Amino acid sequence: MLLFQTAAEAKGVVFVNTAVWKKKKKRKEGDAERYNREGQWSRGFDVRTESWFTFENWAHEHKYHMVACKAHRRLYTKGNDPNYYTTYVDIKHDASRTVLTAWIQVGFKLRALSFFLLPPTLPITPTGFRGIRTRRRACHDLNNLLERFKQLPIHQSEGLHIADMDLSSLLLLGKMIFAVAVFTTILSARIELSPGLSNFLMNELFKRVMIISGCGALLFLAHHFGVARRALDSWKKMLSAAGVGIVFTALAVFLLTRTHTEDLEAKVNYHCLLHFNANRCSSAVQALPDKQRENLVQRIQTFQKEIAVKK
Repeated sequence: MLLFQTAAEAKGVVFVNTAVWKKKKKRKEGDAERYNREGQWSRGFDVRTESWFTFENWAHEHKYHMVACKAHRRLYTKGNDPNYYTTYVDIKHDASRTVLTAWIQVGFKLRALSFFLLPPTLPITPTGFRGIRTRRRACHDLNNLLERFKQLPIHQSEGLHIADMDLSSLLLLGKMIFAVAVFTTILSARIELSPGLSNFLMNELFKRVMIISGCGALLFLAHHFGVARRALDSWKKMLSAAGVGIVFTALAVFLLTRTHTEDLEAKVNYHCLLHFNANRCSSAVQALPDKQRENLVQRIQTFQKEIAVKK
């Protein structure tokens, strides 16, 4: 009776007790997953036919190599250097049942470089911090295999995550964030605490930061979706990231140079015309570039001549 009820529930039939009404609990995505004491992920499911061809095809597509084989069991690995990360996938398969077991082995050299913050074995979990890029790549590989058997993906492995980005995109994003922070710091250092002038410089600062951030976002999206997600060669991705980074840096330097002159002109107008202060007016004028200073002197001379004529 118990076997019959279990088989019936697998087909979607719910048995109801007339004495006590109970709601059938829905199976969550992570209910079929197991982790042993060593942190190895495991998932078992039923199959109808021989599926070794499917496993071999998946391993070839995702660059896994078979290193051990028995009658109903095969071990695949992914990773060229044992000193770093090596992903293991152990497949036990017979005519009606398949059990997948996976884990990530961390090499001694990588553990030493991380001051042994990395454990010898990383679990196949899509959350956390240590080795997150490698763990999420392993999750995506296993999800692709599970999808071929119409199984649910690994729990919490779907959705957007910064670790899913290509390395070139991550490096470019970090460089852009650093450049925007330096850009904002330099502009903030130019702000002068004076009634009326500070508000103007703060508004200009906000506008300029928004401009450089918007341009950086467009350049990043162009690289990420145009190159990083399409190109297969790593050197092409890195070359594209380097080119975009150079263009962004040149744009930031251009905006800094242009805005520096505009800020000096605003200070000259404030200290020399609106709120005259001899010392600050002289300092602001001397800080102007030679060309702008000559134009300013010519405008003042023209203005003085006009006043003399009127008198």
